[in-house]
Amino acid sequence: MNFDQLLADCIDFTQRLIQTPSMTYEEEIIANLIAAEMRSLNFDEVWLDDINNVYGRIHGRDRTLPALVLNTHTDHVDPGDPDLWPVPPYSGEIVDGRILGRGACDIKGPLAVQIYSMAGLLRAGERPRRDIVFTGVVEEEIGGTGSLHWAQNLDYPVDLVIVGEPSSNKISLGHRGIEGYWVRFDGRSVHASAPARGENPNYYLATFLQRLADNQHKLTEHPYLGKTTVAPTIIQVDTVSSNVTPAWVRVFLDFRTAAESPNSLLTFIRSLCEDLPHQILPGHPDWSNMDSDDILTGFDTNPETETVKRVQAALSAGMGREAELSSYQFATDGRLFPPFGLTVLGYAPGDETLAHTVKESIAIDEMAESLRGHMQLLKEY
Repeated sequence: MNFDQLLADCIDFTQRLIQTPSMTYEEEIIANLIAAEMRSLNFDEVWLDDINNVYGRIHGRDRTLPALVLNTHTDHVDPGDPDLWPVPPYSGEIVDGRILGRGACDIKGPLAVQIYSMAGLLRAGERPRRDIVFTGVVEEEIGGTGSLHWAQNLDYPVDLVIVGEPSSNKISLGHRGIEGYWVRFDGRSVHASAPARGENPNYYLATFLQRLADNQHKLTEHPYLGKTTVAPTIIQVDTVSSNVTPAWVRVFLDFRTAAESPNSLLTFIRSLCEDLPHQILPGHPDWSNMDSDDILTGFDTNPETETVKRVQAALSAGMGREAELSSYQFATDGRLFPPFGLTVLGYAPGDETLAHTVKESIAIDEMAESLRGHMQLLKEY
């Protein structure tokens, strides 16, 4: 098998993926492009489901074993103002050994590496130890509809899911969970010309935000998934008139944690505003119960398990260096799989700090290293 040709074909496919816009809800065209690529690479099975998730399977040497699943998504975020980009965002241009463009690292470069690592085995006349299934899912950027649909309709056994979110070729053991709350402060609205007649809730909000900044250190930390963080994001009032003081103001708090529960977060919030007129509301009806003591981890795979040790050994052998253990700072579809009894790890090329930015790109040498790592993993695991 000619590895240089494999890498060149993977790069070309990455460029074609970037050149195919696939905003959320607009993934059908790229799903068909991916399916056509897998058919041209002689995958044993290729299919789309009813929501345009796209799948490809190559058969393993022992088909009685549960499958290894490679998971990526097909949608990307809005590129924004194209004038802010160093190159046109859908160009897929190569500059100084990097492929540039929207989706380069999140997630079209990793997607291409997953597919071409499977193709690499076939070109070498080899078969993986077990069945490998590629899953390219829709709507990851808005919550994971595609991955949930796959998990809910899964009709074959799965041993491990590898999430292809950018990890700089480190093994991600998981990431923190997400929880959000609106904290509302009530006042009394009056004409802005006579503020003393009313009660301006903006001052309560200001007090609260200062307390929040001063007390974040009290939030707990997970031993390897990191510290709990909270970010005030959206601020809303009940009026759009600039000459009226608001009757209420509310702020959205975005928590990321692998060590807190909804109850402990609520206790923290209440401690900061118990002397202020306030209400606390859930940020989204689908998010966790406000009275739960369950820790909010996104996903958390113990590094001492045999699975992690086997994956680390295979990837290290493939890359020619020790595969480091790490964790994601952002949320992924990996959080959706453990409730279905699935074990999850993350591994892919790409710098996560470039995702969703106008500097998004992926290093070709990192893709090459990841191709080698993936191929060794597929052969041995």
